[in-house]
Amino acid sequence: MGAGSVVAISNTRDVVFHRGGWFPFVIREVGDLRIELGAGAAADHSPRTFSFPISAAHLDVIRADLARHLMLWSAILRLCEAAGISRPLDEGAAVALLDPILLGTPNEANAYLRRVSRADHLLVAHGADIELLDRGEFLAALRDATVADDRDRVDEHRRSRSHGRCVPKLTALDEGVLNYCGHLLQTVGPPTRRPDIVDPGLLPDTMRVVATTEQASAGATLPRGGESLEDHQKLGREWQRLTDRVEGALRATYPELSDHAIESLCWLMCFEAPSHASA
Repeated sequence: MGAGSVVAISNTRDVVFHRGGWFPFVIREVGDLRIELGAGAAADHSPRTFSFPISAAHLDVIRADLARHLMLWSAILRLCEAAGISRPLDEGAAVALLDPILLGTPNEANAYLRRVSRADHLLVAHGADIELLDRGEFLAALRDATVADDRDRVDEHRRSRSHGRCVPKLTALDEGVLNYCGHLLQTVGPPTRRPDIVDPGLLPDTMRVVATTEQASAGATLPRGGESLEDHQKLGREWQRLTDRVEGALRATYPELSDHAIESLCWLMCFEAPSHASA
């Protein structure tokens, strides 16, 4: 689907603009414009989709300005992460991002984004100039941004910043595990098994860690998701119970693993756990 195309979804919901991939796209639903994006997964393994209202003026900027679209996505992504597996998006906080980032002057947009939580790795993946990004000059940093992402660029950035103020240092085993789960770059979406992208020299040790994870989760099932609050609460409890089992085994056997690597393996096991019908 080309940028700017309009695709009919139903009588009440049309895709108005989409750059492709995981980019947040704009829909018209019952006459109203909304941004919609997929981010993460629910406890029942289904993809989570978030949306919130925008104006025609916001759409005009999203359509015309890749840099500001990326800046908005970077900030929205953190709100989606905060929602986790079951909480709703903080729609008020999401709407509050729109005017400063999309309609503010360059100085206003840069200053605002410096103050909010954002996913800088996303900007790096889409071509942000690192030096300008570090200075908080986001629009200038994204002057040569690309629609396609470059995962290798984020990996290189993570390595170079392992001693930096915010990025924890990753061991070779961490990197093997995170590559295996498809999470070395903290990409949007659930974990997926990717042994093909693990460094061959790291693969045997990585697979030993994965085997420990699988042993810890053996026999675990999760209740099939339902609509009631009780169903969601039960699913959340079982999800946490499985997470605790896997995390306990990993910390006992591989105490050197980073929190990020452990979280990704826990999520992988929960995501793959078979469902059973709730009683």
